[in-house]
Amino acid sequence: MLESLATKQREKLQHVSETFKGLVNEPEKKLRYVRSFFARKLIHTNLQILYNCNFRCQICDFWKKPARMKPKLSLDQVDMISDKLAQIGPQIVSIGGGEPLLHKDLDGIVRTLARHHFPVMICNGWFMTEEKAAQLFEAGIHEISVSVDYIDPAKHDAQRGVEGAWQHAIDALQSIERARTKSWQRVHMISVIMSDNIDHVEPLIQKCGDMGITYLVTLYSDARGRPEDRKAKNSRVSEELLRLKDKYPEFVQLRGYLSRFSEAVDHGGVGPCYAGKNLCNIDSQGNVSLCIDHLEDSVGNILEEDMQEIERKLVEKHLNNTCKTCWTSCRGAIETLMHGDSVLSNLIDYYGMTKPMPLGR
Repeated sequence: MLESLATKQREKLQHVSETFKGLVNEPEKKLRYVRSFFARKLIHTNLQILYNCNFRCQICDFWKKPARMKPKLSLDQVDMISDKLAQIGPQIVSIGGGEPLLHKDLDGIVRTLARHHFPVMICNGWFMTEEKAAQLFEAGIHEISVSVDYIDPAKHDAQRGVEGAWQHAIDALQSIERARTKSWQRVHMISVIMSDNIDHVEPLIQKCGDMGITYLVTLYSDARGRPEDRKAKNSRVSEELLRLKDKYPEFVQLRGYLSRFSEAVDHGGVGPCYAGKNLCNIDSQGNVSLCIDHLEDSVGNILEEDMQEIERKLVEKHLNNTCKTCWTSCRGAIETLMHGDSVLSNLIDYYGMTKPMPLGR
């Protein structure tokens, strides 16, 4: 019994030590990010490194446009993008696509971005292995999320257009969790809230609890010609999600973000939008736009133009932007933190989303 207590005490001390290391990890970069945050500057960049994907999701249109899937960013181009973004300040760079794991230089891309920024990634899980996850963590990725929209494997597979997609996603999440070597490395399951899956959220959170990982959501957007009938229709969606947030510690999404889901459902979105001021999008050719839903409305190409000029045009575009047709997490989480009603409460929630987690849970 004494030996067991001693073991538990050692584990607790190790977690405290790892937590401290996580908090002081990359202190200079984090300090610069905090300065940008309180100055309300650009702090979040969505980066599509390619548009190729092995899935045929019903709620995505990229795979339906073969011409768009051809270009992909090279490692040298990402290096240039990283250096130019650093002129503004450290970014949370969300690596996406397409399916980012299809890029042969993904490890190098993460390593390049991690010099100046905080790289994160969302994937479908199909190509993820424990070895690949370990390589990405070693390269400097801060968190990896895997998309799972239903607790029912058949429904998830049908939505993703590939049989076995659900099981691959679950296996991927377990592999990623096993591959963590630092407490600040995070693993999330993320679901797109649509018209038919709000009842799946609670069992998915419970699944995350069983796996020792955390859970996030984003709200479906029908912008860019996506099917309108997949939009969430339950105007009490915020009430249900906040109930689950209070019930399950694994559900780490920001309360302030969740509280506006019903507003988005009832009014077709949330305004004002701060894309261009606090966040932006860079596509697989280097074109910069306010967000992924406005790819065709580029303010310039970061590979060819001066970063200060790109930033100036982004802010100008933001000031003239009247769009409020979405409430996806790529804008909603950032805007909740920077412009929400309860800054302290949201920052506490954000700590829960990013805080160091014990290894080998």
